[in-house]
Amino acid sequence: MKKQSFLKGSAILVGMVIVTKALGLAYKVPLANILGGTGMGWFMTAFSLFTPVFALSVSGIPSAMARLAAENAALGRYANLRRQKHTAFLVYSLMGLAACGAVVGLATLSDSLPLGNTGVRYSLYCLAPSVLFCAVMNVERGYCEGMGNMLPTALSEIAETVFKLGLGLGLALYVRQKAAAGFAADGMVFGTYCADAHAAEKAALPYIAAAAVLGSTLASGLACMLLLIGCKLRGDGITSSMLKSDPVKDSVRRHTSSLLRLSGAISMAAVVTTLTGMIDMLTVSPCIRAAMERVPQRFEKFSDIPPEQLPTFLYGSYEGLAVMIYGLVPTLTAMLGKSALPPLAEHWTKGDTCAFRLDLQRLLMLASSAAMPAGLGICALSGELLRFLFAGRETEIAAALHPLEILGVSVIFFGIALPCFTVLQTVGKPSRVTFIMLMSGMVKLALNLLLIPFLGMEGAALSELVSCIFVLAAALHSVLKLSGGIRAVPIFVKPFYAGMMCAVSAKLCSGFLNKAFSAYPHRFLTVIAVIFGGIMYFISMYLLCEMPKNALNYVFLKKSEKST
Repeated sequence: MKKQSFLKGSAILVGMVIVTKALGLAYKVPLANILGGTGMGWFMTAFSLFTPVFALSVSGIPSAMARLAAENAALGRYANLRRQKHTAFLVYSLMGLAACGAVVGLATLSDSLPLGNTGVRYSLYCLAPSVLFCAVMNVERGYCEGMGNMLPTALSEIAETVFKLGLGLGLALYVRQKAAAGFAADGMVFGTYCADAHAAEKAALPYIAAAAVLGSTLASGLACMLLLIGCKLRGDGITSSMLKSDPVKDSVRRHTSSLLRLSGAISMAAVVTTLTGMIDMLTVSPCIRAAMERVPQRFEKFSDIPPEQLPTFLYGSYEGLAVMIYGLVPTLTAMLGKSALPPLAEHWTKGDTCAFRLDLQRLLMLASSAAMPAGLGICALSGELLRFLFAGRETEIAAALHPLEILGVSVIFFGIALPCFTVLQTVGKPSRVTFIMLMSGMVKLALNLLLIPFLGMEGAALSELVSCIFVLAAALHSVLKLSGGIRAVPIFVKPFYAGMMCAVSAKLCSGFLNKAFSAYPHRFLTVIAVIFGGIMYFISMYLLCEMPKNALNYVFLKKSEKST
């Protein structure tokens, strides 16, 4: 069997993330412009309710499958590996069906929540089937990752995002058109009489959000079908002679136990991770109302928004604009951890501490090299990025601008912490991840209640920053104890300096271009500033650090080692 090396697997998954995030922006930015701040508040509430159920039932599957597959492959237990895969399909399909029912039940209770309404309920109904599709898809993805093949994950992610772009936006635009046609005909929008166009637009928002969610669910179903067909046709490289060499297979009961034990621990950590979204959903609205009474001058620029809608509007602008940009980079660095899982699991199983330490050092270097320039760049160019993506939504941009500046710094800490979580899960310590995220959730909850009533949405961003600092400190401490010899400071100092060069250069370039070439489109000038900052970063890293040169050479070698 031909396996991809850690760095080559990283290159595949990082390339996938870049493509999917670009396509995701092409989906989310028009959707945010269609829904506005209030509609995005309902949309994000539905996902905040859905995410814990999804995390509990699905998120642990890929890592559990990848780790167990890598261990069996390293020990030459291929027949046992095949039985494990078949057992996983059965077990996780049943779990996916149960989770679908849980989401439907949750939808019936959503009206009683702070931001709940029919839009949240309909969106949850449309989201429910996606749990089953993703459960089945993640079994196949995790199996392939454990076998050292990242291409199925990358291709299926890209396919899912393409389908989501077409179906999600297509259905949302179709429903908006139907609502406009109904209002023009008799003043009715899906059974509700509307006195004017503004009321008609507001009445249509829940249905538009649900239509976009339905497109996302259909995209998951199509991607799942294509992944299963593709992997069946391509095969996994296990030959009949390899199967015969492993006559002893574990029982289905034992496989079920090991799968649920490992994926359950990882899923619990993921559920705790989703507490951030739940905490914001539950605390932002009441805390914003308190802030409106305590510091009303902070909200004078939003005088056009009715006071009763302002908390929902601010929450939607924060989640739909600032948090969306903030989440781009940690997703990329998480893929680095995913690609590192098979070789790390193999080295840990075989007791090869030197190889384990080397791959861990490379992982931390790559994660910091991605997170630091991106986070500092987001902090420096927050206004430019928001106007680039959401031109015309000036009120929403005003609500998201200062929180995004703070969240840009948070990117650095959380972007490096996520790969560390993968390492802890790989070596059998997922409970440590759960504990870290639970403690960070408590920190965030306390700071939200303390800061938002005085600082508004900037308080929510500050609480996220403090919790991310805590998460990285705790995760890095645990990982470095495992390595037994890696010094973190030399790894992080050079990417941080180069990231500062990137951010300062991009900001100065943007300021100069906007003054000297004000007649040119601002989006064009922003792109030039970002490119200039990126060039300065790579020049700085090339001059400061030898490792990125070797890493790049390694990734693009035609012939690579079987395992780094």
